[in-house]
Amino acid sequence: MLERKRFGKSSPTIEVAIVGLGYSGVELAATISERLKNTGTVKAINVQTTVCPTAPQGNRDAALKVLESRNIQLFLGYFVSCIKEAPTSDESSSTVTYSEVDGDHRKLILDLQPAERGLKGQTLDADLVLWTVGSTSQIPRLQPPDAPYVIPLNGRGQVETEETLQVKGHPRTFAIGDSAALRDPSGKLLPATAQVAFQQADFAGWNLWAAINDRPLLPFRFQNLGEMMTLGRNDAAVTASFIEGLTLEGPLGHAARKLVYCLRMPTDEHRVKVGISWFTKAAIDSLASVQNAVSNTLTGSS
Repeated sequence: MLERKRFGKSSPTIEVAIVGLGYSGVELAATISERLKNTGTVKAINVQTTVCPTAPQGNRDAALKVLESRNIQLFLGYFVSCIKEAPTSDESSSTVTYSEVDGDHRKLILDLQPAERGLKGQTLDADLVLWTVGSTSQIPRLQPPDAPYVIPLNGRGQVETEETLQVKGHPRTFAIGDSAALRDPSGKLLPATAQVAFQQADFAGWNLWAAINDRPLLPFRFQNLGEMMTLGRNDAAVTASFIEGLTLEGPLGHAARKLVYCLRMPTDEHRVKVGISWFTKAAIDSLASVQNAVSNTLTGSS
């Protein structure tokens, strides 16, 4: 919508604010900045002083390098205390420079407060705000607020579980994925990622069968297979857990990520369909790039 309204006009650039720079925020920032190019600016905000704080160092470094090379403004060490609509010229004095209204679309104002010492509060304006600061567990709280919870929850609303994935105090109930709070042998809370949930599903299925048939339950052990993130149309970062310090980035990382996703498809039929889809899209994108290059060459020569 913003691109259509500004097409062919000398309007101000599109400003997109992304709050939260975990995996989702970083991938959004990289992809949107690549799409907007010189027609817009991405303002990326994170409460920590780095991006993807739980990611492997190689992925984090690759992500930071890409973000700093694009038209992205980083605001690290800040949290958003308030988001509000910008006033119109009728609602405030003429000294407010960010009060333009584009049709029925009004600018948004973000108040940033420092999360680290030595930083000062800031105010940003944006046409669009994308919120990626995390998820909230939807586990129902079955007791009144003044009574203990039936299901034991941690401070993030996740269910406390045994290593067999049984809810503590409730051996007939299992919890996995984002809803579960399970720690590894070192005491570190397992990340709320698809890789963890995918592996927990196998153990939960076995342990459900074992519990019904009076067989011993298996303790869950997470096997880290590495982590991947996309950083644009043809850019990605892949860190393998089995080779210390190895990170594939750029087009090579992009190709490795595609290959891994294809191999993880459940059946050969899925793999073929996904492979054909990716190949077709790549061919169309390549053709469009050639057409643009030829068009630019002809325009320049004339």
